[in-house]
Amino acid sequence: MVFENMVMKDVQNPIIIDQKYCPYYNCEHKYVSGVTIKDITFRNIKGTSSLPVAVMLRCGVSCQGVVLQDVDLKYKGQGGTSSKCENVKAKYVGFHQYPKPCA
Repeated sequence: MVFENMVMKDVQNPIIIDQKYCPYYNCEHKYVSGVTIKDITFRNIKGTSSLPVAVMLRCGVSCQGVVLQDVDLKYKGQGGTSSKCENVKAKYVGFHQYPKPCA
C-alpha cells in the first residue's frame, strides 16, 4: 500500500499506524491487533500537524517493510514535531526527513 503526494493541513498524527488504538481516555492495552502489517510506503507527505507527534507507528506484531520517503511535517504550535515507534523498524529514505526518524 502506498500513500503518496499528500498535503496535510493541521492534522493530528498525519502519518499513523496504531494497532493499540483506544478511543477512551483510560485504556489498558491488554489486547493488541495480531494482524501483520507489511509493505506500507509513505512518500512525499508534507504539511502541518496539530500535535507534536506527527509520525506514530505502533504495531502489535512487528510491522515489516514500512518505508517513509521525503516526509516534511511541521508542528503548528511551538517546537518541533517528533516520531514515536513501537515494534517496527521503518526504513527512511529521500532528501527530506522531518520529523527525525525513530531511533
